[in-house]
This record gives sequence, structure tokens and C-alpha cells, in this order.
Amino acid sequence: MSTLRSRDPIGYAEVPEFHVEVARRADSALMGEPVVVGGDPAKRGKVVAASADLQALGIVVGMGVAEVLDRVPTARWVRTDLPRAREVSGALRAAIREEVEAIEVDGMAGFYMRAPRASEAAEAFAARLEERVRMRLQLPLRVGVAQVRFVARWAAEDAGASGVRIIGDEGFESYLMAQPLERLPGVGPKTAARLAELGAVDVPSLRELGLERLDVLLGNHGRALWQLAAGDDPKPLRTRRHPASLSREETLSEERADRSDIEAAVARLAEALEQALSRDGLLAGRIALRLTGPGERTLTRSTSLETASASAKELLSAARELLGRVEVEGHTFRRAGLVLKGLETGAASDRQLDLF
Repeated sequence: MSTLRSRDPIGYAEVPEFHVEVARRADSALMGEPVVVGGDPAKRGKVVAASADLQALGIVVGMGVAEVLDRVPTARWVRTDLPRAREVSGALRAAIREEVEAIEVDGMAGFYMRAPRASEAAEAFAARLEERVRMRLQLPLRVGVAQVRFVARWAAEDAGASGVRIIGDEGFESYLMAQPLERLPGVGPKTAARLAELGAVDVPSLRELGLERLDVLLGNHGRALWQLAAGDDPKPLRTRRHPASLSREETLSEERADRSDIEAAVARLAEALEQALSRDGLLAGRIALRLTGPGERTLTRSTSLETASASAKELLSAARELLGRVEVEGHTFRRAGLVLKGLETGAASDRQLDLF
């Protein structure tokens, strides 16, 4: 029997193949084409994301882009565009927050949240999320709802490229028992092989091993796996009404950048952060300047703003003051970044970014 206790359902929403979708909407010629996003194949770049048709051919994240292009000559390679992806991610987060304020962010394109208990209300809620993201950003969204977070994520994955899947109380046990063992969080190839040696080849047989035996054989990992197989997820849902921090970073064109080069980069970062704050309707109370040198050695200076602000002018003024506390001449810096903390809700802006 499942140990599942009565609780409010959890929803999980995500844009599948997020980097591929960002690339396709930046270049409409990629629509319908097999797309691989990653580093330069001439420099042993790795796959960051691949379209569903390439995944069906065995292309996975982490594979060399050059290998993908050799195996699938028709594939279109697109260089990873993190600045654009971050902007789209922020707009996606803002669109989700218009339907539900408190969310737990999962990477650039995934979100956990509380969902209505009644199946009809949950379906309507998920459909509103999907429609809002499609209408606002022209991005697909798949949504899953279940009593525990990892099953909600499974349900979203099973919803396809876009859609809704609800796992209600009455269908939870049968759905859980039908899943491959490897789908459980924390079960990789090595763990699956070890469990097979113990006689666990699926979720029901893993549960039958029992909590005490798994605890003895695999320790805390075994205990955690049994809880998941029993339909319980001990990981709490950590929702926030807004992000704890916002940051932007830029690679400097010259490693030995002078003060004017860094100031120009910081000005662009302040503009980008103003847009991010405006989109989420937030004000920042603290700002930090980060300069990264060789070996990822990072120098940080921070300060509190006199009053919480979302103004690029005020952010830049504070950042310049911080830069004045750094000895730049004679030093090598590869990247410059700004980090905002002490975020609080301010006046939301109706201005939408032209992301695509």
C-alpha cells in the first residue's frame, strides 16, 4: 500500500526543449527542422538541447555537437544563446506568476506550484497556464498535476510537447506502479543494476523489498528510494512569491579590459536588470559587482541602495561606485556581472519585452 497522505496536489509546468524553442522563435526558418543547440562543434562543443525528433534518434544532452552533425547531417546547429534564454526565462516566469504568485523555479523553464484539489479545477488551472504562455510568448507548455512533486513532473512529461495530464487520487497508485524503475529520481544505471541484483526490477518489486532491508543494504539512499516507490516525496515544496535574487553577466571582449570597457559592460547589465525587475514588478535593495579573472577567481563588492529601486540609472550609479573600489589597472578580468538582492514587490509594469 502507498504511504501517501492526503495533501494539496502539486503542479509542474515546463517548456520542453526550452533552448530549442528559444532558437526557433528567434529564427522562424528553424521551425519544423531538427535542431541541436550547443557549443561550437569545431571546438568540441556539447549538446545543451535537442529537438524531439533528434532525441528519438538517440541524441542526448552532453553528446558532442560534431557527433550529432555526423550522425544526422540534416540537423541544424544553433549556438547556445544564454542571454536571450535568460530573458525568455524571465518573461516565462512572469507569465506563470500572473496565474499563480507562489512558485518554485526549476531551472530556466520549469515551475512547481500548488494546484487545486478537484480534478476539474486542476484541469482548468493547467489549461489557463498553457494558454497564457502560448498566447503571450508563443511557447508550448506542458503541465502535470499529482499529489507529489516527482509524479507531477512525470505527468507533465507524459502530456507530450504541450498539454495537460492530471493524476487524481483514484489513479495515483496504478500510475505509480506502472512506471519503469529507472524513472524514479536517484535511480541511474549503476543503482538500477544494484537493485536488479537484489531482485527489484520495477517499482512494485522495489517496494516489496521493504524499507528495513533497503536501509540495511543501501543506507539512506535505499530509504529514500523506498519512500519514492511508496508514493511519498520527502522533499518539501519551496515556493516563493518572487525570486530571491536577479543577476546578469557579460563576457568581456578583451581579457585586459580597462575601466571604460568594464563600465560599458556594467551599463548594459544595469539596463538588462531594469527590464527584469520591471517585468516581475520588483525593486532591489542591494547590488553586488562581480569581476571574474583567470581560474574563475572572483572579486565581489556590494552595497545597499538608499531606497529600493528598479531604475537602471540608479543601479548603474551604485555599480560605478562599487567599481571605484576596485583596482582595475594591471589586472585581468574575463567577465563582469551584477547581482541584485533584497528584492521586494513594487509597481508592476505593463510593458512587454519584444523577445522574439
